[in-house]
Amino acid sequence: MMPRTEPKPLKPEGMTLDPKDLAAGRYGTYEMVQIWGPEKTFSTSLRVQAQATTTLSRLRPDVAPLEIAQEIIQKANLDIIKPERIRELEEKRGHDVIAINEALEEVLSKEAAPFVNLFRTSADTTQSARALQTKAALEVIIGSIENLRDIIIDRSLEWIDVPHMDTTHLYDALPTVAGRPFAHYAEMLQSNIEWLHHVYTHSMLGKWADATGNHHAAWSAGVDGISLETEYCRDLELKRMEAPAQVPGLEFEADVVYAVARTAETLNNIAKYIAWGRSDDVNIFINASPKKKKGSSAMPHKDAKNGNPTAEEQVMSIRNYMHGWMITALSNCEFPYARNLSASASSRIQFEDGFKFLDHGIRRLAETVYWLGLKKEVSEARVLRSYGVVTSPRIMTYLTDHRYVIDPLPRSQAHDLVAKIATEAWEAKKPFIDLLVQNKEITARIDPDTLVAMADPLAYIGESKKIVESIALMYHHKKILGE
Repeated sequence: MMPRTEPKPLKPEGMTLDPKDLAAGRYGTYEMVQIWGPEKTFSTSLRVQAQATTTLSRLRPDVAPLEIAQEIIQKANLDIIKPERIRELEEKRGHDVIAINEALEEVLSKEAAPFVNLFRTSADTTQSARALQTKAALEVIIGSIENLRDIIIDRSLEWIDVPHMDTTHLYDALPTVAGRPFAHYAEMLQSNIEWLHHVYTHSMLGKWADATGNHHAAWSAGVDGISLETEYCRDLELKRMEAPAQVPGLEFEADVVYAVARTAETLNNIAKYIAWGRSDDVNIFINASPKKKKGSSAMPHKDAKNGNPTAEEQVMSIRNYMHGWMITALSNCEFPYARNLSASASSRIQFEDGFKFLDHGIRRLAETVYWLGLKKEVSEARVLRSYGVVTSPRIMTYLTDHRYVIDPLPRSQAHDLVAKIATEAWEAKKPFIDLLVQNKEITARIDPDTLVAMADPLAYIGESKKIVESIALMYHHKKILGE
């Protein structure tokens, strides 16, 4: 057995995150607050402005000399430009990108200042900056989900030999092993990772095409705007549209939101499964964390259970939030050509808060799964409580198979016969095997020793173990973006 995968922390040990950097002053991770927030947006906006001049200088040094580009690269950062000055200018001018541009102009030489925002409109900055921030956020989210997936696979392998009862429609259905549900969730998380990677690869679009996407300013100056934008986006490692409007179609941003909302649905399923298993009516899981949590101010007895399933319920809340974000993102796709600002404010709010809230929840859920304990005796008892009637599909199938029985029954007859015996055993609270061996129509086809073996619910697990091992082999510690 490999060493257990450690959950990623919300923040480095000993560090305190400033509440003003967190969503609602509470939610976020160290990595996410390095990406989102006003000052991070200032910094990224300055980066794309500097890259624009650098790309232009490389393609057309006659238009933008190299020494100009070098000066802008050197000064387009928050070590030189104070965020407070940008805020002052924004208050005065009422426009964030104009404020960033003016703050940059103030620190440049007289020769370099005219090159700030050259051939560009504000959306060329904001769109490219948000694409870079979103791309960085996806890298963090993918890493957090891979961590959760690996912890879940650890549990699946740890509990590969523990009997467990699968349910359908909340009824006992068929026996399996306790690790098997976790293999399912691991595969679904991997599916989400692949969706996130797809949008990371295909839906991160930059732009440098002027106010309506037609490169008017560059064209007017005799510069090939299409080539300029192509190289600029390549330098930023972003995609581009050939025919954008003022911004690329916001369907691309909706791609991102769908991928994270889809992920939240899987997280919700995992959280609900764990909360269900921790409930008093099921009671197969325990929170074995050494960090004792308060259960309730009004119900002291909950302390014995190491608190309420707050991490699980927080994930359920994240899933609900994602529903709203998804609706907003789809609604934002509608804009009158070439653009208005109806999508601007909601996107700024939800991309920052959504990614912070999501990463926070993934890591809390990973810690919950890491400390999840299994009551093996309770799990086994849930298999045995059915008196063995959950093996009835095996008996029914055997009765119809000419390879094993003489005079096999049609499936409908076998179904009705076994169902009658199983119902009688269930209602009388008698072992299923006792009634099977008393039925002459059954024993005429299957000998008692075979029946005893077939009616053992602890041995009727199908390919459960092989599936657990297969998922671990395919996905354990797999990195879609590399190390």
